[in-house]
Amino acid sequence: MEKMTSWHDTNLRWFILVLIGVYPLVQFLIGEYPALLGEQIKSYFEVSQAEINYLLSFRSFPNMIMSLIGGLIIDTFGVRRSYVFFGSIVIIGQLLCFMSVILNSFIVMVIGRFIFGLFESSGFVAESYYINKWFKGKENSLAFGIDTGICRLGSIAAAIIYPYLYTTSNNDLSQCLLMCLYIAILSFIIIVILTQIDRCSDLRDKTSDQKLDSIDLRQIKQFSLEFYVTLISCVTCYAVFFIFGYNSVEMFKHIYKLDQKTANTLFSIPYYLSAILSPIVGHYIDKKGKNIEILLIASFCQLLTTTIFYLMPECDTSCVAFPMIGSILNGLFFGTYYAVMWPHIPLIVPSHMVGIGFGLTFTCINIEITSFSFIVASMLQIENYQNYQQMNQLMLFLSLVGFIPLVYLFQYHRTQYHKNIHAQTDDYLSTNQIELIVKSKPT
Repeated sequence: MEKMTSWHDTNLRWFILVLIGVYPLVQFLIGEYPALLGEQIKSYFEVSQAEINYLLSFRSFPNMIMSLIGGLIIDTFGVRRSYVFFGSIVIIGQLLCFMSVILNSFIVMVIGRFIFGLFESSGFVAESYYINKWFKGKENSLAFGIDTGICRLGSIAAAIIYPYLYTTSNNDLSQCLLMCLYIAILSFIIIVILTQIDRCSDLRDKTSDQKLDSIDLRQIKQFSLEFYVTLISCVTCYAVFFIFGYNSVEMFKHIYKLDQKTANTLFSIPYYLSAILSPIVGHYIDKKGKNIEILLIASFCQLLTTTIFYLMPECDTSCVAFPMIGSILNGLFFGTYYAVMWPHIPLIVPSHMVGIGFGLTFTCINIEITSFSFIVASMLQIENYQNYQQMNQLMLFLSLVGFIPLVYLFQYHRTQYHKNIHAQTDDYLSTNQIELIVKSKPT
């Protein structure tokens, strides 16, 4: 009977992981449509690529502070109620995005994106909490890796669904956004199912809905230098990936003379690789460790990616080879970095402040994405090779900023490792000397 219960709990946990993965899957599936339908949105609303970047900025902007407020909401009402609330806000935001096409108002779409992103990072904090609750110890990195793989399916599906739906609906943009609304509603239903299963599990185990530590800025000074160095790398690398990805489809079309289908395919390559690599890397981390080494390799792949796109000249005819190499390297970065970084954060913060660590990380990521997406928007008021090169130069600089802290951490961990080895050696020699002295004494 005990074995049957253990088997049941194991299978339930993996089912829970699939449900947990739905929230980020939907966030990426819905969130990517401005990048994949950028040309169609620009044509429909008569706006430029700069305005397309505002759709990213206003999605990230509220999370500069709402990640902190979301933590207070979770602390007050518990994780389950808060998670359901966050899912309902996504529906409202996506409804406004759909109505913007009906009303032919780009401003309404921007407001919809703002509301859509209002508690996005707070939802990710709740998601991270559930993974840490249901998967502990050596399964944690694998669970994060599988969760990453699931959510990357959202971006892959988006690259396939939106162009196809737009074409088959006689170039009707509203049908694409209506699909996004249906997906948001489905996500909400699954969140409700997840929270109810978690509630039943707590009732069985006679525990109550957990409340995460609220964000107290006075506690931030308790974090170690290693956390802050890691934070610099994390927020910068993430900003580069998402800002570049948001503009990559249009850049592929303008600079490398690719058609929409090829550009969308290149856009989705990092997500295909991430969906495959993240569970594998997560499993490797659980078995072998080497977090910093893998983060360093991943960040170097991103540095190579931005270097390639910065050095690439403008093409007179269709050019696929170099953009494909860059997209593959970008996928190697994302597939490994995400799977290692999020399980790494609980290892470098006090155990009672994990929620604060996640919340602060999400806050800083959104601050950087918002700030630099506004800068990129100002660069791309006119879409030409020179302006895209300015963007690529900025991405190269930021990827270098994200790489350097990991070099420092690598050297720091090597130094600590050798110190421990020397300390163990000294203890061993001292023990042997004592034993020799004892043995040499006359009895």
